[in-house]
Amino acid sequence: MKTSKLIFIILVGTIALLILATTLDLRINGRKFSDINSDFKVKKQSIKLLKTLYITNSMNVTLVNNDSAFLEITYLKDSVMPKVNFSLKEDTLKIFDFEKLSHSNASIRIHATNSLKRIQLKGSSLTLESFSTEELSLTSDQSNVLMIESEPHKSRIHFLKILANNHSNVYGREFYVDTMGISLQHSEASLEGIVNKLGGTLTDSSRIQARQPQEIWLKKDLTSKINISDY
Repeated sequence: MKTSKLIFIILVGTIALLILATTLDLRINGRKFSDINSDFKVKKQSIKLLKTLYITNSMNVTLVNNDSAFLEITYLKDSVMPKVNFSLKEDTLKIFDFEKLSHSNASIRIHATNSLKRIQLKGSSLTLESFSTEELSLTSDQSNVLMIESEPHKSRIHFLKILANNHSNVYGREFYVDTMGISLQHSEASLEGIVNKLGGTLTDSSRIQARQPQEIWLKKDLTSKINISDY
């Protein structure tokens, strides 16, 4: 199994285990979410309005909507705040080398406005949580993208362009995209959310699984597979 795919499976599994563990702990010990949150510290860092986001060699990074732009660094209360390597130049934010092995109990949460138009990932994992915008371009190189919705009917993207290559994985559930253009090169996508119009290309042993859209145009080579279902 490819390393990037294994990391992606671990990421999704970790989220599920955290939810399960929290539920069990709540039932057994009667701990409230507020008590669990009290185990962590949160450090905020204000940033300018963003148009471009680069993430390199980093894990445990989440992107959410907000009326203002800032970073949230969450870490265990009894530990030293991890160093977050980032640079901000004009409207471009770069985050790099926030690796999971050295930051297993820490995470970065990026709060961005609708001004964000472009995301580029390299050797990283990013979660888009209930993220809404008019137009977004996402490039993934040996990276994993997880699109989830923590609040019902909050995630809505009018036009989403995805270019995934080099063993990248894109997984989305409970999200809404009006029009998606996707290009997969030796990568996989599983789209459980609603996409009204879906178009793109698949090459070099790529795979896509998606819910039946209203309009579809997908082209693939002989090594790639397309699976469209009515679930």
